[in-house]
Amino acid sequence: MSSEFVYTRRVEFADTDTANLIHFTALLKFMEEAEHALYRSFDFVGYRWSEDSVFGMPRVSVSCDYLGAVRYGDEVDVRLQVREVRRKAIRYTAEFAIERSGEGEVVARSDWTVVCARRDHGSLDWRGVEIPPRLRARLQAMIPA
Repeated sequence: MSSEFVYTRRVEFADTDTANLIHFTALLKFMEEAEHALYRSFDFVGYRWSEDSVFGMPRVSVSCDYLGAVRYGDEVDVRLQVREVRRKAIRYTAEFAIERSGEGEVVARSDWTVVCARRDHGSLDWRGVEIPPRLRARLQAMIPA
């Protein structure tokens, strides 16, 4: 299995600011889209409602370094890597790249951590739960050697 998952997203008008540059929050949205596309590639759903509870994978830590300009119409490759899988948490990193002059220019780098959690209906409190074994195995197989 590849240690990198690539998700491609075109920058739409709604993703930009008045200077025609991507708004900083849009890359965070692309990052989350890539994460959920990875889960779908494993036939796993990152958020599920059941009769009595909600299962989710909320972010508990996010950082992003912006290195270059991204504009309306650019195609951004989100190169997602799994860095660590713990009992209840997953740490990811990603590089965001766009093609310029035939080369992939890295325009941002991010690092984030998600936890598996469950919330009972009627409660506002989430509690950590273990990563499902099948998902854990697929994610661990992606960790670079």
